[in-house]
Amino acid sequence: MLTPRRSTLLVDVVCVLVFAAAGRSSHAEHASIVGLLTTAWPFLVGLGLATVLADALARRWPRSDGQRGPLAILPWGWTVPVVTWAVAMGLRTVSGHGVSGAFPLVALGFLVLVLLGWRVAVTAVRSAIRRRGPQRSEAPVLGTPGRGD
Repeated sequence: MLTPRRSTLLVDVVCVLVFAAAGRSSHAEHASIVGLLTTAWPFLVGLGLATVLADALARRWPRSDGQRGPLAILPWGWTVPVVTWAVAMGLRTVSGHGVSGAFPLVALGFLVLVLLGWRVAVTAVRSAIRRRGPQRSEAPVLGTPGRGD
């Protein structure tokens, strides 16, 4: 069953894979599943550790403003990209993949933008829907007298 935590992790994994694919494409590297996973593995390990840490933080310090679960901007929204990045940079360094030039800043910027950004967007849409309240459909309903029978 796809729970909110699992679906959130799935979206995060897709974001990391898109990042790895974009990086490989921008450097004209051969497109293959093995190549993609070779590039993505430090970030996926970082994402796994970040998810565990964010969950532990959320359980340790529950929020009083109603933001809970993996869509909450704090601790999830900030913890996930920053820890993912830090672990990935460490793993890339010790595995010999390198972190030279602007790559660390580009990686951090992209991870914050997408891993925090999609949470902000979903939270904003949910808030707008809640503020609007339930809307009655104006479309005719079959079987309702005088409404499109």
